[in-house]
Amino acid sequence: MEKSAYLDAMGITRWSLGSEEKQEYFILVDKVSAGLDNNTIIATALSLIDCPFIHCTFTSSLERGADIIWDMRRIKLPKSNAVLSSAPASELETSVENKRELWNMIIAVQELGR
Repeated sequence: MEKSAYLDAMGITRWSLGSEEKQEYFILVDKVSAGLDNNTIIATALSLIDCPFIHCTFTSSLERGADIIWDMRRIKLPKSNAVLSSAPASELETSVENKRELWNMIIAVQELGR
């Protein structure tokens, strides 16, 4: 009996090299609050640009070398090189114009293939 067939028959899985380390993305906000984790606009926008929500962390401080996926600060200083940039979540929920700007940015990201 082959070694691999024997291991399969015993239900033993072989060790394999893991996939690439999961990348962590940061979402810049003015103030981190509990409601951000359950925001449907944020979850939907991230899914549309193929960014897993589970790999994202909300932060209010910009760290050098951090991979910023979305800048939701009211005042965008210091500047970040974010994939998305929009008004804060509370303003996205109430302003059609802010949602429209975000949607246009998402379409541009999709066309570029990020």
